[in-house]
Amino acid sequence: MNTTKGIKSILATSIALALFACDSSDDASRSDITPAPEVSLAGEYSLTQALKTVTFSNDKSLDLTLGFGSGAYHAKADAANVFYTISDRGPNIPCDKAGEIIGQADFCKGDSEGKIFPVTDFAPVISKIELVDGAAQVVESITLKDKEGNALTGITNPLASTEKAFSSTGEELAFDANGVDTEALVKLADGTFWLAEEYGPSLLHVAADGTVIERLVTPSVASALADANYTVTPALPEVYSKRKLNRGIESLALSPAEDALYFAMQSPLANPDTESYKASRHVRVMKLGLTAGSVTGIEGEYVYVLDTPHTFANVASGQGDLKDGAVRKQSDVKVSEMIAIDSDKLVVLERISEVTKLYAIDLASGDNIHGKDISTGAVENQESTQTKTLEQVYDLVSVGAKPVQKQLVFNSLTSSHQLPKKVEGLALLDESHLALINDNDFGIDGETTQIQVLPIAEQLKVASQAPQAKLIGRYASNKYDASAAEIVAFDKVKQRIFVVNAQSGAIDVLDASGLTADTQVDNPLTLNNLSKTSTLDVRTDVAAANIGAANSVAVYGDLLAVAIEAGDELGNKRQGKGFAAFYRLNTDGTISFIKAVQAGFLPDMVTFTPDGSAALVANEGEPAGNYEVDPVGSVSYIAITAGVPADTATDISFADFNQGGSRASEVPADFRVYGQSLAGVKSTLAQDVEPEYIAVAADSQTAWVSLQENNGLAVIDLADKKVAKIVSLGVKDYSLATNSLDLNDRDNLPELTGTPTANGKAKINLATWNNVVGMYQPDSIASYSVNGETYVVTANEGDAREYFFDATEAECTAMSGLAWDADDGCLAYLEEYRVEDLVGKVVFAGELASLTGEEALGRVKLSNVSGVNAAGEIETIHSYGARSFSIWNAAGELVFDSGNDFERITAGRVGQYFNVSNDRSVDHKKNDRSSAKGPEPEALAVGEIDGRQYAFVGLERVGGFMIYDITSAQAPQFVSYIVNRDFTKDPTAEAAGDVGPEGMKFVSAADSPTAKPLLIIGNEVSGSTSVYQFD
Repeated sequence: MNTTKGIKSILATSIALALFACDSSDDASRSDITPAPEVSLAGEYSLTQALKTVTFSNDKSLDLTLGFGSGAYHAKADAANVFYTISDRGPNIPCDKAGEIIGQADFCKGDSEGKIFPVTDFAPVISKIELVDGAAQVVESITLKDKEGNALTGITNPLASTEKAFSSTGEELAFDANGVDTEALVKLADGTFWLAEEYGPSLLHVAADGTVIERLVTPSVASALADANYTVTPALPEVYSKRKLNRGIESLALSPAEDALYFAMQSPLANPDTESYKASRHVRVMKLGLTAGSVTGIEGEYVYVLDTPHTFANVASGQGDLKDGAVRKQSDVKVSEMIAIDSDKLVVLERISEVTKLYAIDLASGDNIHGKDISTGAVENQESTQTKTLEQVYDLVSVGAKPVQKQLVFNSLTSSHQLPKKVEGLALLDESHLALINDNDFGIDGETTQIQVLPIAEQLKVASQAPQAKLIGRYASNKYDASAAEIVAFDKVKQRIFVVNAQSGAIDVLDASGLTADTQVDNPLTLNNLSKTSTLDVRTDVAAANIGAANSVAVYGDLLAVAIEAGDELGNKRQGKGFAAFYRLNTDGTISFIKAVQAGFLPDMVTFTPDGSAALVANEGEPAGNYEVDPVGSVSYIAITAGVPADTATDISFADFNQGGSRASEVPADFRVYGQSLAGVKSTLAQDVEPEYIAVAADSQTAWVSLQENNGLAVIDLADKKVAKIVSLGVKDYSLATNSLDLNDRDNLPELTGTPTANGKAKINLATWNNVVGMYQPDSIASYSVNGETYVVTANEGDAREYFFDATEAECTAMSGLAWDADDGCLAYLEEYRVEDLVGKVVFAGELASLTGEEALGRVKLSNVSGVNAAGEIETIHSYGARSFSIWNAAGELVFDSGNDFERITAGRVGQYFNVSNDRSVDHKKNDRSSAKGPEPEALAVGEIDGRQYAFVGLERVGGFMIYDITSAQAPQFVSYIVNRDFTKDPTAEAAGDVGPEGMKFVSAADSPTAKPLLIIGNEVSGSTSVYQFD
């Protein structure tokens, strides 16, 4: 197969633009890069060399080939078509696979943990590979040997944590102190090699002829290898002895100046136990000083966070790393190779089996933990009453171990070029070519050695560092718990911020022109350096009957639009047709009312298309509190010609999707339509959908609308002004480890070790649960494009239907026994209940029947209309929201979800205030949202900083916002969590910082008063508007 086509187009804009982006040096300093030959090396090469045909004691035979690809390295003194590889310990078969591979399940006589070594005298070998005329050939082989010239073996060492070895006859083999399991290599200018090794784990310094000069290990391993016939030095930290079997050091890199050696563990350590290894994503990266080829000491230790296994597969298409159609375990993700582009700037190969990713990292972006307690032991933390190790902590930053920032540069899952399985070797051949080689496991499974040489861009670029957010502006209205700051918009010409003030029903205008890049802030909690210059009284300007409050605001050029609700003729305050009011932002700074265009029922959000050709309004169409009036939801399209809005709007309706409608068959079976009036009349789909938020594609041809209560999206064709598609978003499975969450606000139990919450009622306890799912139910959504692909980002808040009206308990009971609530009144419709409140009223099926108590799932708020089987039993608990943000493709298929990130991060950062609410005093018994929607992600914005795409997700309840690099939709990376809240204060009654982020607006550097990117946030509970700058 000729793979040159496609690779060039992919990697020219992917791999080396970010791969070599790490280099900050000039061309003169790149003496380590060999000039490219005249003939392109790009393409695919295969390499097969017979090793031996082995016959086992049961007469089963295997034809084995030499394995080359456990590591690769190009030495700068060699020609670009030459590189070195290393084999591993030799052919080996897991005892628990003996039945499958050699036809005898009990071959190891009951030992399922051991390994069968068919070629017991195999000696690990360094191979020099040359690529010539489209073929790969071995031009030199260097066998590893001890100080007396005896060939080493790959037989296991006599270590405390090891595995037994068996021959092809089933004989148990003696441990070998000289044995090595080599996995990576580099070659120095003096001709010697450094090799990575998994058994110890260890590093081997090897002479040019293959003689082991020295083996660096941990102190305990040094004692165990006292009989080795070469020098063994205890130079690595003892904690590395806790490596899991076959998960030692598998990657190695050499700095261009040969003054540093880098290695990464393949997986997290089993520190303190195997469960920690299985659950952790924290891999250690070590930097060793190097002088004249010898290691001089440890100079740094850093943390690299592995991706989740979900990002290595596309479940819908069946592509990538799947097992029986499901994603793999977290412990299947590993680091297999590294190369150094510059000092402390590395490229890391991360993989499972089918999928290979390359990440560029700069060690300077993370904390050096060498010498810190977190490196060697367990430390105090805010997540638990017990100390935790590096592998156990949820949030690394909170224990002084900030991980390195990762930038994806290649992903075989999304590339049109597919690499072979188990890629373990990388060699940077020259300024244009990167070689990747697989480990074929000596052909045991029939795999061959394949070498892929990929062309990369020649131009070197400086990598962007992750943006650092700092608060530079803030307006404090001092109106608490009154929604005095909700949705925000920005006028880039006069540098004004427009804020929806729901308390007054108007738009506040703030002056941001005085902000500077070096604005100094003494106290972020009390900052108040923005001034309100005026207010737009939209109700007076529109002057329509039953006009209500402003709900949303947007700006495009010199046009400002405001979405305004209105009452109906029956006296319902929000059930009439509302308006989109338009204003002209004049050059002299004045603001002139233009017109009000009637929209649909309850306009809740307004936005402009990117080209300014239209304004779009999401008309939520909520029912009245007594559910006697239920308007339809819709989207209004208002054309704009030469800067002038049309007098009337085009209504984009959902009526065709009603039962009996022309498009009813297109509605997904699990799309939630379940509302009904007080009289029991079922709502139509058009009545039931409640458009919440709109995102528009960059080409202004497609829009997506969040249908929150329905757990769906609507795709709008803006050219035809019709609904193109209704999408059901499905559910999030909380039985998966990466989706663990805290579902209990009353579990302050002695057996739990999590930090007690501030109100004393619960403890932090992230856990997995079978038969419990979360409905995504996004509020805010946004779209962005990368490499021609458009994606939709969602903040998965969750929302239940609850409609009520004023009435006494007696009046409510008289109305057919409706439920009554002291705070809300008479409940006309309610779908949200706690599990414990339904016990004895409905049947919980299967395992759920034993989990309805308060100590388990009893406090969970669930939907009583979802997860119900044909017998009327609840067989799956459907909770509200997903406590995450997600990325979907243009068709509405899930690409990425942040899993349990938000709760893990906030547990570490805020400790006892984990999952607190935004409307309670610190000690209030209800000040815990764990059983409801957790941190409740609601606000959302996306923006580009230094050529990379970022998502900003506001957490409505606990406060603050998360920043993710979403340049790769398939592998977003967490950047930081920013929170400006005083948790000791009651935000409903006093100044407590910024609480309840409701709306966000990203401002590019080109439009910013400080010439740097900004994020503007409207905080509804604190009534404050905050402005962050990204440096």
